[in-house]
Amino acid sequence: MENKTITYKRLWVFAFILSLGFVISAAVMGYSLKQFNSTKNSITVKGLAEKPIQADSARWEIHLQTNNTSNTVAEAYQLLDEQMKAVQKFFVDRGFKKEDLQLGNKSSQSYYEDVEFGDGRSKREFKGYIAMQTIVLNSQDIAKIENAAKDTYLLDEKGISIQQRPDYLVSNLEEIKMSLIANATQNAYLRANEFAKVGSVKVGAMRSASQGAFYILPESGSDSDSDYGGAYDKTTINKIARVVVTINYAIE
Repeated sequence: MENKTITYKRLWVFAFILSLGFVISAAVMGYSLKQFNSTKNSITVKGLAEKPIQADSARWEIHLQTNNTSNTVAEAYQLLDEQMKAVQKFFVDRGFKKEDLQLGNKSSQSYYEDVEFGDGRSKREFKGYIAMQTIVLNSQDIAKIENAAKDTYLLDEKGISIQQRPDYLVSNLEEIKMSLIANATQNAYLRANEFAKVGSVKVGAMRSASQGAFYILPESGSDSDSDYGGAYDKTTINKIARVVVTINYAIE
């Protein structure tokens, strides 16, 4: 009798577990079916918005370095000061104030060159000292900056090479992005309605939305260095701002 009681208990536990499994399975299947129907009765589209914009400020960071080596650090700094005076005069002659040029700290370093021997060997030889200093020019006068950038060849003729170009910047990027997101959302809704017409359905409420990368591109439309969550061209004055959004709409 005791063995039968134990057997009944085991059967009852087994039946309970089996029933619980059916309940859980039904719930999972119901949820999955609901999700399937939810996905089936929706449409996902991308919206695009873009507009031309123009840089309203410029930042020009120049890394000035002596063009010749010097025997001593003092001589290297003296040569650097001479070149700096020439650069300052260059900008003053083009309408900037001397105070507009922010000068960084001076520094120097030893300069070495690899000397080749006839048997294929080489060694590094000390050639002297070079000095360097950074100049930063910030201005909202884009035309003046642009003209100065075109004239840097005049410094090359004096043996002063400026490799860096100005960065042309846009100050109200966040405002531009928000306006484009609104336009891109409208564009996505129009696209969704075009799809809906073909399928003889109606676009319902927005279910989800996400913003893609924000692009500031050259007027030509080609890409540039990545920044600001997408691409941020800093080499041109005239640019194109572009944003893409992805939106999921219910279909009725």
